[in-house]
Amino acid sequence: MAVVYVKEAGATIRKSGERISVTKNGQSLLEIPMLYLDNLELIGNVQLTTQAMHMFLEKGIDISYFSRNGKYVGQTAADSSKNIFLRFEQYQFYMDINRRLEMAKKIVANKICNQISLIRHFRWDDTGYDWKVDVRSLERHLKEIETKENPNQILGVEGICANIYFRAFGRMLKCDFTFSGRNRRPPRDPVNIILSLTYTFLTKEICSSLEAESFEPYLGFLHGIRYGRKSLALDIIEEFRQPVADRFVIFVFNKRIFGKYDFEDSEGMISLNEDGFRNFCSEYERWMNGKNSVSGESSFRKVIHRQIASLKKCIMKGEDYQPYAWKEEISGEL
Repeated sequence: MAVVYVKEAGATIRKSGERISVTKNGQSLLEIPMLYLDNLELIGNVQLTTQAMHMFLEKGIDISYFSRNGKYVGQTAADSSKNIFLRFEQYQFYMDINRRLEMAKKIVANKICNQISLIRHFRWDDTGYDWKVDVRSLERHLKEIETKENPNQILGVEGICANIYFRAFGRMLKCDFTFSGRNRRPPRDPVNIILSLTYTFLTKEICSSLEAESFEPYLGFLHGIRYGRKSLALDIIEEFRQPVADRFVIFVFNKRIFGKYDFEDSEGMISLNEDGFRNFCSEYERWMNGKNSVSGESSFRKVIHRQIASLKKCIMKGEDYQPYAWKEEISGEL
């Protein structure tokens, strides 16, 4: 199955029998059978006919919408979320303060362990950076998690560890771009642009999987409730930031897959250009679907589905939930 990205400004997507066709100014840009399509991602000014949309909905294929610069806008999805019993149990889980606090601690503790694993696994030869200092700091804060009494305190530890981790993360980059720390809204340098875009794409995938299983995406256990925020998706992405997103960013920059010609500066605002965005989508799909030699996983998308299925058993049957942990002892490259 394929995820198709359409970013050509002014392009139109039409139904053509059991296929979709992408055209612009009367010229055909792409045709693909619906049989091979899993998701459709529309970026910027792309048109979709009503007939094509109906076919996507009938076949249960989600359509996601992004701004020209990659900001997630929303999606169109078939009405497949029908398990009201799961949502009822999720509400009950949330109202149980002890269970919610236990889950919040587990999410952040696992994230810190993933940060430690990534730092330890990196080949620090000839860098001159004392990474062990950062690991000791993270391990010290990891021990504090059990003493916290509410999600806000746990998030406080998570924020401190994020600052320590990104200090080491910047030292892992061996490219022409500088990284002086995490920034966003908007990201101000190429590394942060790719980080934010990767997190956006990954969160969207997680959210789609949660909704397909009938979870209430707005009800999280760590991030809590805030109007318009899909907090449960933010909970789940925490276990995938280092194993999936951050390692992907290190890979594409250290392999020189992205260079200065993939970005443009418009009135002090740096963004991916058309070729750069196309490059990102291609590499992201390869990373998510290709066999990962380090983790041993054949597909990170399958891992996401597996974790959400496990969360469902936790909520419905009381089974233990273990966030996805990246195993540093598995040999291979970052």
